[in-house]
Order: sequence, then C-alpha cells, then structure tokens
Amino acid sequence: MKSIAKLTIAAVTIATLAGCSGLNQNKEMFASHAESVNILFLQVPGDTMERANMLVPENAEIKTINSTPSDTSSVLGVLNRIFGIEIVSISGEMKK
Repeated sequence: MKSIAKLTIAAVTIATLAGCSGLNQNKEMFASHAESVNILFLQVPGDTMERANMLVPENAEIKTINSTPSDTSSVLGVLNRIFGIEIVSISGEMKK
C-alpha cells in the first residue's frame, strides 16, 4: 500500500513539473507556448490556451495559433484529455 502512495506522489510531482510556458521575442516577431499534462480531463498546471495567451506582448498581432487535439468530439481528443500532453503555440509579428 505504501508503494502505491509513493507512486501516486511521484506521478503527481512529475505531472506538475511537466507543465511550462515561455515567450521568445525580438523587435519583429514573437512566439509564446504553454504545455500541460492532461489527467482524467484535468489540465495540470492549468489551461494552456489561457497561459500562452497571457504571454503575448500587448503590441503584437497574432498570426497563428496551434494546439493539440483536446476536444471531446474526436477519439484522439478524448484519449488526449484522459491522459496526454496538451501544447499550445501562438506566434505573430510585433506592431510598429
């Protein structure tokens, strides 16, 4: 029983550390990203689209948004929401 508890704690720790977000930016372009681990329809550490969008600079024009399937209308989306990784990338140009 103790080994199950240790395994659960280790899995939750790894899942929490797996989510990250970041921004690459220069004078002309930007690219933001966020990753989360999906466990039983919960995103750890949180909503990837919201986190990636918060990193977009104020004076930027979004050109592309890419995301892994996470909807409930496809088999791949449901499987990804049960256990998988969600990645969102937002890129664009800086307004002059």
